[in-house]
Amino acid sequence: MQIRGLHLTDFRNYAEATAEFTPGLNLVVGRNGQGKTNLIEAINVLCGLGSHRGAGGEAMVRQGAERAVLSGTGSVAGRGVRVDAEVKRTGGTRLMVNRVAVERMGASNAGLLVAVTFSPDDLVIIKGGPEERRRLLDQGAARVRPLGAPERQEFERVLRQRTGLLKAAPSSHRALATLDVWDESFAKAGAVVVRNRLAVLDKLRPEVRRRYRAVSGLNAEVSVTYRASWLDGSGSGSVSEGVISEDELRVALFDALARSRSRDLERGVTTVGPHRDDLELLLEGADARLFASQGEQRSLALSLRMAERDLVAANRGEDPILLLDDIFSELDEARRGHLVEMVAGSGQTIATATSDAGWPLAATQTLVIEAGRVVAHA
Repeated sequence: MQIRGLHLTDFRNYAEATAEFTPGLNLVVGRNGQGKTNLIEAINVLCGLGSHRGAGGEAMVRQGAERAVLSGTGSVAGRGVRVDAEVKRTGGTRLMVNRVAVERMGASNAGLLVAVTFSPDDLVIIKGGPEERRRLLDQGAARVRPLGAPERQEFERVLRQRTGLLKAAPSSHRALATLDVWDESFAKAGAVVVRNRLAVLDKLRPEVRRRYRAVSGLNAEVSVTYRASWLDGSGSGSVSEGVISEDELRVALFDALARSRSRDLERGVTTVGPHRDDLELLLEGADARLFASQGEQRSLALSLRMAERDLVAANRGEDPILLLDDIFSELDEARRGHLVEMVAGSGQTIATATSDAGWPLAATQTLVIEAGRVVAHA
């Protein structure tokens, strides 16, 4: 799998730019603030992932423009593919693959380019809030299940509708009467999202353990557990695929909504459900977020990304595109060595750095970025 060409219009600091990539290692160099990370972000958008920095349209569209237009060409499973994206300043991204809108493609989304991004900001997966860890599982589901992304979008739609009814219920008997119907829809859509997350987690778990021991050089015990407080109401509910079925998840979630109804009405929000679940990461039995050292946290974050890459490669039958955003500058020699081994054994890689001096791998091509322009391919 690879991206060959990229064209940007009004994206970040790029008024108009074109870049071409080779199948091997493409090194993107330039001083800080010139647009290297923006190039990585654009490829993420074309892969259907949105911004790896969590940015919305207002940040991604160049100042003075109302929309950004991105186009990319490449190959998936040996077949040519073209991906186009329109990012609106007011929010929302329209994605098309071979001139067909992604939201109408369903199972044909297998033709979409797939990338896995490594960034210094990955540490937020360990140290940040639950939403960062949920995003890891949801993106995994979108990459390995044709309907993973639409199913999550359906859940988010139902969540918004239920929240609207909760806010309207104090002054509307009709809204209150409608809640039972939307609780059923919420439980059904939520159970599917959790099922998808558990399926991804069951495949990630052994790879995370293997990668962590390789990256850290330590035979440490790594535990990765899905936490859903609505399963038992105690805040410590854990669940594994194969232990609980989708139907059991639906029933448990519906019952939890009934128990939380009065609290939800009082607060005007849905207080239980997949949108509040978390992924617990333990090292030697201790919460990595609270007790692991900075080095251990970085090793764990790197291991999660490596495991994500392994999962995608196994599911797709080919290597995803690797995007490395100034990652080597944050790693010590041992961790850098393990990442080099992975890159050397993978397919196309696009990496950013302030210069090519001291880079641990020979690049097949170097792109130079200056002030939102690709000024050289060497």
